[in-house]
Amino acid sequence: MLTHNSAAPLLLIVEGDDNHANQIRHSLQDAQEEYRVETVRTLHDAWGAIQRHNPDLILTDYPLPDGDANELVVRVKETCPIIVMTAEGNEQLAVHTIKAGAQDYISKSHDALDSLPQTVKGALQEWYLSQERKKIYQAVSRGKREWELTFDAVPDLILIIDNQHTISRVNRALADRCGFKPEELPGRKCYEIFHNRQSPPVFCPFVRLLKDGGEQTEEIEEKNLAGFFDITVSPLYNNAGSLTACVHVARDVTARNKAEEERLTLEQQLQQAQKLESLGVLSGGIAHDFNNILTIILGHCFLARDEIDPESSKSHLKQIEAAATRAADLCRQMLAYAGKSPMVQVQINLPQLVDETVAMLRPSFKKNVSIEPCLRHEVPEFAGDKAKIQQIAMNLIVNAVEAIGADCGTVRIGVSDTVVQTGDGVADFTGNAIAAGPYVCLEVSDTGCGMDEETRSRIFEPFFSTKFTGRGLGLSALIGIMKSHHGALQLSSTLGVGTTFKVYFPLTANANHPQMPQTSSMGTAAKFGCEDRLDGTILLVDDEDELLRIGKRMLTSMGFSVITASNGREALETYSAKTSAIQLIMMDLTMPEMDGIEAYYELRKVALSVPIVICSGYGKDAIPSAISNDVHVGFVPKPYRAEQVRNMLRRLLDNPE
Repeated sequence: MLTHNSAAPLLLIVEGDDNHANQIRHSLQDAQEEYRVETVRTLHDAWGAIQRHNPDLILTDYPLPDGDANELVVRVKETCPIIVMTAEGNEQLAVHTIKAGAQDYISKSHDALDSLPQTVKGALQEWYLSQERKKIYQAVSRGKREWELTFDAVPDLILIIDNQHTISRVNRALADRCGFKPEELPGRKCYEIFHNRQSPPVFCPFVRLLKDGGEQTEEIEEKNLAGFFDITVSPLYNNAGSLTACVHVARDVTARNKAEEERLTLEQQLQQAQKLESLGVLSGGIAHDFNNILTIILGHCFLARDEIDPESSKSHLKQIEAAATRAADLCRQMLAYAGKSPMVQVQINLPQLVDETVAMLRPSFKKNVSIEPCLRHEVPEFAGDKAKIQQIAMNLIVNAVEAIGADCGTVRIGVSDTVVQTGDGVADFTGNAIAAGPYVCLEVSDTGCGMDEETRSRIFEPFFSTKFTGRGLGLSALIGIMKSHHGALQLSSTLGVGTTFKVYFPLTANANHPQMPQTSSMGTAAKFGCEDRLDGTILLVDDEDELLRIGKRMLTSMGFSVITASNGREALETYSAKTSAIQLIMMDLTMPEMDGIEAYYELRKVALSVPIVICSGYGKDAIPSAISNDVHVGFVPKPYRAEQVRNMLRRLLDNPE
């Protein structure tokens, strides 16, 4: 039906015969769809109507007063559909009109006019469909063009190959890299282009993809293309799910690999420089301390030779012994720094140990420093090496006092117990998370000068000091001690404000609470004083002649008979010759020809239970667990003392089974 509804399609009727125009309008009046209609008589009027309102469809007579329908068709065929009407049917004219771009061609018969609503409806639907198809085609064409532009713009080398390794498409980057034009590569085999081969190489990722169907990735060096490439081969499937082709993408990573190699080289050079710097500091510090010790020893040896009075010589020997003890302590600190010092486990009452340490150190502190202990005496005891834990406390307290310098200040020392929960985010001074569990904590803080970032980064280096050189291993040994106790360390410091160290000692599940110390009715000296002399024959093994001489004299003074050997092989020969006479073997760990470990295993083949004492300047960790777990084996660290050796020998001889 005809309407003035602006939403209805607008039909433009171009008809010079008013009677025919009315017939057309009357036919459209009976249509089920709504249409708006505008009627003009000439081509000129039609141009004006089209410019005013773009019609949705044009119904035009072929002959017009000022031209014919073909002129109208040619000018507006891309804008809207056109149905050409004529009073006289002419097949040739119809073909000509349709070729010009008309949507339809009908005669002005009664039947054609009666079916005009259906013709208009069909023409509009076909037009709308054709426009949608055109939009889709344009979108597809635009997408195809954009894909082609993108495909050629990607710097990675891309090609698509079928199951027979035949190239179907490549991007411009790949063609340029191989020295071809993109249109020259389709139809050729990929292995010919990349590898100059007549068949795929064994390492071909597409061969693997054809076997398992999964995407393949790897990095390869392609000499023909002079570079390293990250390769990704992805499968393409048809609608039936069959693998028909693959997309092969090669990314040039030559520059990245070269940069990574340069970075690793620079990193190794930096690490080496840092090692050399640390080694220089360590060597200088050790040389400084050992030269002082050797000066003392050599000086007293010179004086002892010149003294006539035996008592004066004894005094010099005491000084030599004290200096040698200092050297041994320095070696123990070095082992602690490396985390390889043997542990002597006892239950430690940390508040009591700190009290003793503060009492021992307090007389040496300047009066400008106030010491404020804040110790919770009910904290549990923990297992550890008492001497080493005391070394930690001494180092931290002495450093705190020295940080205050000549100004007035305070050192606060606290002991408490705490529990680190999983996920608490509690970290040590390196930023690593502290393991969850219960701990006893020693906290030492001062109001001294504090540290800047550079100093904080170096305080755990051996022999590093902001005061003067040759201080010893100090805080660096502390790290080794903490490792051996499975503990942790926190550090906070602000320049000009002060420094706080917090040390965590882990508690075992059955940690003891502190007990009141009991006083023994017999002193240690008295206990050792009543021991009987030992006897038996010992095989003493060492590659140092002077150590053999001293060791033999020491063991003889205890009551033993001594047979000596200079290495493990000689020890085996001696033991085989005098098995029944030898009750115990005492041998060095490191020797030429055959060391102590090799000799132990050989001896156990012929003597399963003969007691063996192993001596070493290295820590007990240098001994395999299979040896240290042998109940008939003892360990004595060098330099050893007579009491130490005597106690070990008595223990092994008193427990033959």
